[in-house]
Amino acid sequence: MEVNYEQMLEHSNRNAHYIKSEIGRKSSSVLNWKENSKKWSVLEVLDHLTKVYELYEPNFKSVIEQSPESNGESSPMQRTLLGRLSIYSQKPKGQKVRFKMNTFSFFQPENHDKLEDAIQTYLDKKEYFNELIKSARKKNLAGRKIPTALGEKVKFYIPECFQFLLAHEDRHLVQIQNILKAAK
Repeated sequence: MEVNYEQMLEHSNRNAHYIKSEIGRKSSSVLNWKENSKKWSVLEVLDHLTKVYELYEPNFKSVIEQSPESNGESSPMQRTLLGRLSIYSQKPKGQKVRFKMNTFSFFQPENHDKLEDAIQTYLDKKEYFNELIKSARKKNLAGRKIPTALGEKVKFYIPECFQFLLAHEDRHLVQIQNILKAAK
């Protein structure tokens, strides 16, 4: 299987479009609504996604910038065992999240009182993520890995990490849709 950056970019753009067109039109009270104190609001979910992008961006940028230009040939998709498992565990099955998980403390959302710009901040990070995908498709990234949130010892290949982040985002878009259904 070859790396398909175009497919990743389309996937990423669909997610951004959903947030911009559907979430951007919701009232502040809906966006801040929480089922209970242990659950997140829509804005808190977006803040969490922003924090995830912030952690991965510098690593993507550094490796992509330091990689040689591609000779125009598509690279085979390289995967790690943990990467495959992580993508599978994050990817929702239809409108259901496969496995419930708690996040790391450094990915916890901010106090929702400070989240008035959460949608635009997320969209800005998403735009930069898309630029990284565009840059990656021009580079030879064979064998290039970046650390995950688990630290330097656990690394994913660049395209695999893009897929992981998209699967993670899909998981949270299902969460957002469920919040919005419950908030009605």
